[in-house]
Amino acid sequence: MAGTAGVAGAAGAAGAAGAADGWESFADRVKAEFAAMGLVGAAVAVVSSDRVLLTLPLGVREAGTDAPVTPSTRFLVASTTKSMTSLLVATHVDQGRLAWDQRVVDAWPGFRAPTDELTRTLKVRDLLGMATGIDEPPALSGLHEGDPTAPQLLRSLATLPVAAPPDTTFIYNNTVYSAAGYLPLLGSGVSGDGLTAAFTDDLRERVYGPAGMAGAGIADDPRGLVTDFMRGHGPDLAGTNALLAYGPVGSYAPAGGTLASLDDMASYVRLQLRRGVSVNGHRVVSAGNLAECWKPHIPVPVSPELDPDVTESGYAMGWIHNRYCDGTSLIWHNGGIDGFTSFIGFLPEHDLGLVVLNAMNPSPTGTFFYLYVLNLLLGERFGLNKGVPAKAHAQYLAAVQALRTLGGRTRPTDPTITAPHLGFYEGGYRLTQDGPDLNLRLGPRTMPLGILPDGTYVMTGGLLVENTVRLTRDADGTPRIEVVQFETVRRTVGPP
Repeated sequence: MAGTAGVAGAAGAAGAAGAADGWESFADRVKAEFAAMGLVGAAVAVVSSDRVLLTLPLGVREAGTDAPVTPSTRFLVASTTKSMTSLLVATHVDQGRLAWDQRVVDAWPGFRAPTDELTRTLKVRDLLGMATGIDEPPALSGLHEGDPTAPQLLRSLATLPVAAPPDTTFIYNNTVYSAAGYLPLLGSGVSGDGLTAAFTDDLRERVYGPAGMAGAGIADDPRGLVTDFMRGHGPDLAGTNALLAYGPVGSYAPAGGTLASLDDMASYVRLQLRRGVSVNGHRVVSAGNLAECWKPHIPVPVSPELDPDVTESGYAMGWIHNRYCDGTSLIWHNGGIDGFTSFIGFLPEHDLGLVVLNAMNPSPTGTFFYLYVLNLLLGERFGLNKGVPAKAHAQYLAAVQALRTLGGRTRPTDPTITAPHLGFYEGGYRLTQDGPDLNLRLGPRTMPLGILPDGTYVMTGGLLVENTVRLTRDADGTPRIEVVQFETVRRTVGPP
């Protein structure tokens, strides 16, 4: 309880100075919810086109420390990077190097989709629009982002499953989106393992710098790059927020690789409200091509419970466009990566934007803070989605209680039973016994395992907390690990 009180105190001290007239009550309610959720560190900003209305850093940069979050603290902002990538492509469209309706194969002859028809017909805007009909295995961009080089990622496009005809179904695909980010470079002749570095340079020169995002960059791990940075966290089966390792993004950088501060993200959202003109007065992108990025073209499912006043929602290019019952538009995107959840959005008719950065794993609890903050703003200012903040809070509490209930059923593993399964597995997995603890490891990630009464295993912490794991054997006796809903891998080498 002492740790929670310390976080709440830091939130209150930091937030009071950052609220402009008319936003103090909103800030107080956000600070109270931050404390009620027992979060570690977060940052909230409300902006208009001509000023920052609220700057609200909350809590500390790492659980158990007293270094406060500041407006300059860098967070991993994950898939909110997608809108930056679409903006990057828009700058190339401005210069006539690409066209939205140009066939991808004409822009880059090396492009290969899963079918000949898709290879011939997909357009530049299609790769950014989540409506190609191309799916991807959940483990591909959820667990193995750091594995492929950019050339390997591009080659993998041809092997992805096709789940639907184009322009009929919303299918979220990080691999296809990353290819879109590389397309301007590929079209100009850049190739090979230098693509990701070239993309980083292009994004810095065309987006981060001109947009006034002085602290932003592409990074998997900020340590050694900057001094003021956030550590990611996630709940365990006791409902306690624990430190998580940084997750690798690698060649998936165009889909989710940005490291940025609250100040950076506030400037970026203001760029949207200023129709492509940065806070420094620099024209970054034409208003017309920026607006193309906002246009919805494939319906996105909405939650009647958490979006009761949304009448339609569609994916655009790196943005989701909601329309409410009163005609208000919200153009937004969220993001999630190991230990971090983010949200950016703006209401163009009302000249208002919102940034919410949270150092909490998106699943199963991280999204509820931004849902609370967003819907608090919508309800207080526009009378929309009233009652949703209370629902978000209740769902957060239910998610934490579900973890604790599962934790109460979970017991330590028996090393004499698990010893034959220890070793190295396909896909970079390792199963290790570290003292009394059985851990499933993947790159920098550690996913501790406990056992349930029915003999199945469950992750007691880490990126996929509460996910089921099964230890089985092939017909020939080779040990296997099934990460349920993700993938099954075979052991390749036993423990050293």
